Amino acid sequence: MRVLMVTSFPIPGQYDGTAMLPIKILRALKPRGVDVVVAHLRLRPPGGLSATREDFEGTPVYTLPPSAWLTGRGLERIAREHPFDVVHAQHYGGATRAYFACRRNRWPMVYEIHSLLGDEVERDRLGRGVVFRAYQALERRVVEHAAWVIALGEPVKDVVVREKGVPADRVSVIYPGIDLGEYERPAPDAPIPGVGPEHKVVMYIGSIVHPNQGVPILIDALPEIFAARPDARCVLVGGPAEAGEEYRRRLGEYGDRLVVLTGTTPEQVVALSRRADVLVHPRLACRENYSVQSKLAVYLAARRPIVATDFGDYQRLLGETGAGVLTAVAPGPLAAGVLKVLDDPDLAASLAAAAGPVAEEYFGMARNVDRYLDVYRRAVTLGPR
Repeated sequence: MRVLMVTSFPIPGQYDGTAMLPIKILRALKPRGVDVVVAHLRLRPPGGLSATREDFEGTPVYTLPPSAWLTGRGLERIAREHPFDVVHAQHYGGATRAYFACRRNRWPMVYEIHSLLGDEVERDRLGRGVVFRAYQALERRVVEHAAWVIALGEPVKDVVVREKGVPADRVSVIYPGIDLGEYERPAPDAPIPGVGPEHKVVMYIGSIVHPNQGVPILIDALPEIFAARPDARCVLVGGPAEAGEEYRRRLGEYGDRLVVLTGTTPEQVVALSRRADVLVHPRLACRENYSVQSKLAVYLAARRPIVATDFGDYQRLLGETGAGVLTAVAPGPLAAGVLKVLDDPDLAASLAAAAGPVAEEYFGMARNVDRYLDVYRRAVTLGPR
């Protein structure tokens, strides 16, 4: 099997879930004998108008300007140098930009939907604008063409089938995988300023300003937690730092119990997650959160107790498996859930024990790679719709 992976973001790039997912996939495919080439289809970057090639961990990575991917010539040149069987398009950016070449050459495309387009593009503009309408029209063509669609959650699959008209037997749910080996290897302790061994750590990992993450709900829950447990400290692993300062001001007298760590590497995140007494994900109940985020994979792999708001696939992944405590999407219930875990060591131990098997079954890349290979084979057999 030979795969061309197309993205609208550079590899390597930011340490967020969108950028890390294709990296985790290509790392898992290579030991299985799969040849992978990456094409970054850039839109408005600095650096001129010519195509470039670099290597990432032995994988060829081409960066193509709009002139190369709009005409399809850039991807066709890659196909001549590195013949491939299927195009794996990451996110709506990679899919809409690769669509022209895939349609022209009848290449089977697998479209992996990271999140639903309608809630992400130009979210700050009333009525949306030209960019949103262009992406929306192009994505409609993509889903009509794609040989297969991968959704990161059952609610997303439901939208793809009901609203976008893709046959259910051409849609697979594959949760964002990670290398569980990173959490099984010994790692040095990660000291946290202002946090000692006597403290109970309530931790959140990820963007602290992205609207759908619901971090303000956690901030509003903290006074109740701090009042009941003076030994509790909250650690936000993510940025930006300015948002952390604003959250401290918002907490008033409890502001010194909030620690914000920015600029952490994936290796540091692994070490920090092990220090958590409770990992919290207060995500909002909104359409964009139909997708399961890689954050949950990180939480489960850390094998620490999880408290999360009850929405989407979390009932299946956390509630039914006993790997997490689920609460309503509000500060009061979230605070009650965190305190329930902090006050009950047996419950905390039970949640932590249940997390590992869930991580292995649904998020371990060693298992997910078989799911991707099955999708590739089906896409090649069926071809474009």
